[in-house]
Amino acid sequence: MLARNFRVGQTCRIVCRQLQTLPTPPDTSSLPPPQPNRRSQVQLHPTPIKPPPKTTSATRSAGPVVQTKQPASLKTLKETTAKDISDAEAHGILTPPDPSAGWAKATLHKAIQLAKFYYRGVKLVYTRGQIVRQIHQRIDSGGAPLERWEHRLFHTQATDIRRVVPFVLTALIIEEVIPLIIIWAPGFLPSTCILPSQRERIQEQATSKALDLAIAHGAKLTTMTQSATGGTISLAALPEPTVICGVRFFRLLGLSTFGFNFMRRRRIHRHLTFVEKDDVFLSKDSIHHLSSQDLQQALRERGIIPRGLDTPQQIQKLTWWLKSVQEKSDAVARRIYLVALMASR
Repeated sequence: MLARNFRVGQTCRIVCRQLQTLPTPPDTSSLPPPQPNRRSQVQLHPTPIKPPPKTTSATRSAGPVVQTKQPASLKTLKETTAKDISDAEAHGILTPPDPSAGWAKATLHKAIQLAKFYYRGVKLVYTRGQIVRQIHQRIDSGGAPLERWEHRLFHTQATDIRRVVPFVLTALIIEEVIPLIIIWAPGFLPSTCILPSQRERIQEQATSKALDLAIAHGAKLTTMTQSATGGTISLAALPEPTVICGVRFFRLLGLSTFGFNFMRRRRIHRHLTFVEKDDVFLSKDSIHHLSSQDLQQALRERGIIPRGLDTPQQIQKLTWWLKSVQEKSDAVARRIYLVALMASR
């Protein structure tokens, strides 16, 4: 009996000890403290957490921004095209649709009117070619000497001839692209296929680009003109003909940026050669008889920005140019120097 009681007592003690030691295994509950500690560390140092939401929010916000830009550009394109058409209708260039016509009929009418305008413009290029040939025949036969407007007509006709074939192909294949070309690549269009408001916008954009370039790189242009010898800068001597000290020279003249480097070199040389001959006519005639439009066009062709200048100041700039180009052996190099000099001021 004593042995049984002793065994029962031992088993009771063992069970009690096991019951007392059962709470100790939950010491594994010591594992959760690291988690709250980590969370508390994250709360105490929120900087690692902030970047992820910022980047995600930035990427999420960047998506709609890209999506809203395209509709905005299409909207502005439609508004610009509608404004050009309405302006042409107001000037009598295009026939307006019937006020009682619906949207579809009015849109079709405007498309037909634009197609007729482009057709007449292309036809005018070839008709004008006959006038150019007659002028050449008169000069070759010893008739009246060439006049300034005829010289400018030769230049305009040669430029339009180079543009008319690509323009006709584009108009026949994808006519819808023409409004985009007018806004983003105006140098692609012949002069006879440009509406008046489009011509003004093209000139304004060219002036703005030239002005921004002159302001941004005025110091570089000043350094370049000061280091020039004899008041000339040779186009052939430049390592990269279209870039002078980091400045894209053709933008100062309002020329097209299309093509490779050798094409731009040839375009600059052809333009300045035309300006050289035009200077001869202007030096013989009185520039005071030029209209305001012709005076501003002459300044833009020489890289002189007419914006902000009144008529006496414009005449003064053109007079200074004509005096500065006299008696120089390399006419193109001299005019490159003068264009850079005017842009640096």
